[in-house]
Parts: sequence; structure tokens; C-alpha cells
Amino acid sequence: MTEYSVVLLACLAIVAVLAVLIYASSRNRVETCELRRALDRTLDTARHIEAALDQQRRVLYDAHKKIHAVSKGLQKPFS
Repeated sequence: MTEYSVVLLACLAIVAVLAVLIYASSRNRVETCELRRALDRTLDTARHIEAALDQQRRVLYDAHKKIHAVSKGLQKPFS
């Protein structure tokens, strides 16, 4: 083999390695984007659940206040 053939094969090998690295990098970005979308969907679901629980907490608190006021009125002796 001549010196030029060795240089040509070395360049070809370098280009192949760079192509593989670029492919792996772009595939990693795609997986990262998919993971980010899944995380966003999960967080949205958690926010909806959190809002529903907060609303239920307020309703239960209001009901507790009304029941507590009625039970206090029932406990007072009549004069």
C-alpha cells in the first residue's frame, strides 16, 4: 500500500467514527425529548390531581365548619 492509500483509509475511518458519534448524539436527543414529554404529561396529571384534592379539602373544611357550628348550638343548654 502506498502512503496515500493509508492516509485515505485513515480519513475514511475518522469520517465513519464521526458519523457514528453524530448518529448516537442525535438518538440521545430524541430519547431525551421523549422522556421530557413523558415527564411533562406526568406532571400535568399530578397538577390536576393536586387541584382536585385542594378543591375537596376546601369543601370538607366548609362542611366541617357548618357541622361544628350546628353541634355547638346543640350543646348549649336552653335557659
